[in-house]
This record gives sequence, C-alpha cells and structure tokens, in this order.
Amino acid sequence: MTSSLPAMAAAYASHGWPVFPLHSPGEGATGCDCRKDNCPHPAKHPRTLHGVLDATTDLDKIARWWSMWPSANIGIATGAVSGLVVVDIDPRNGAMDTLARLADEGKTFAKTAQVLTHSGGWHLYYQHPGGKVRSASNALGAGIDIKGDGGYVVAPPSRGINGPYVWQVAVKELAAL
Repeated sequence: MTSSLPAMAAAYASHGWPVFPLHSPGEGATGCDCRKDNCPHPAKHPRTLHGVLDATTDLDKIARWWSMWPSANIGIATGAVSGLVVVDIDPRNGAMDTLARLADEGKTFAKTAQVLTHSGGWHLYYQHPGGKVRSASNALGAGIDIKGDGGYVVAPPSRGINGPYVWQVAVKELAAL
C-alpha cells in the first residue's frame, strides 16, 4: 500500500471511511500552514469550509482536494458515518494515570487497529456499536478522549508538528467497542 497522502485518502475512502483535507505542519512559529498566529490546533484543523461535515468517500472530490493541497493531512470522520469510534490516548494530558486507574478497575481496551500519533499517543480504532456515540474530551479520565459521531481523527501518513502518524497495528478487522 502506498503512503502518499492523496493515495491514502483515496484508500480510506475506498474502505468506506469518509475523509477531508486538514492543514499541514508549517514553517516558523505557527507550526501550521494556515499561518494564523498561535494556531490552537496546528496541522489538525480542516481546510474546507464545513470541516468534518464535508467528509466524503467520493473519489473525484478527494482527487480534486488533494490536487489543490497535495500535502494536506487526512481527516477521517468518526461515528456512524464511517462505522468507527476512536479512543484517543494522550500521555501528555494524563492518560497514563487514567490507564493505570482503569487497569486497577479491571478495565482494558481490546486489541484493535492502532495508530501512533505525532505526540507519542495512540488512536485505537473500534467498530461503531450503533446508536449515538458522542465525541467527548477526557471521556474516560484525563487524557483519554472518545471520537464518535460528529468527530474526526488525523490519519496516517499525516504529519503533526512533532512527526508522523503511523499505523502500529494494521486494519484487518476492527474490534467491537
């Protein structure tokens, strides 16, 4: 499988996961090619007017987007629209303590497709269980967010300001949430 951004965006869409273009790392102090001073979400926010609501599996639209922005990072819509719920584990925000507490309570995450994020965290991809799964920050405790309906994740081979997003456990079959 190729690792170019345009090809991977098309591959995700062919898998049934709606995608849309995100900004990329930029030069200088902003860390984002949006060129906004002190960008709050460098290389992670949408390039399109409606963001995640623009996500599509239409290969022609995807080809047009990545021909305009060949270095655009890839956003994958989460929730029922893609059949995905992603658990976002961020050690910088206290996830290791939360994981230790959950383990003490006998709660662990099923092995599933996994991405190493640019900041040293993980995205765990699960099958959407049906119904409504709300996206929420610190949903399971500090540093563990849920990306569900209306949310999105940055997908490999996108690059954050600290490096790339990389598949660690391949997508073969997603575990149930």
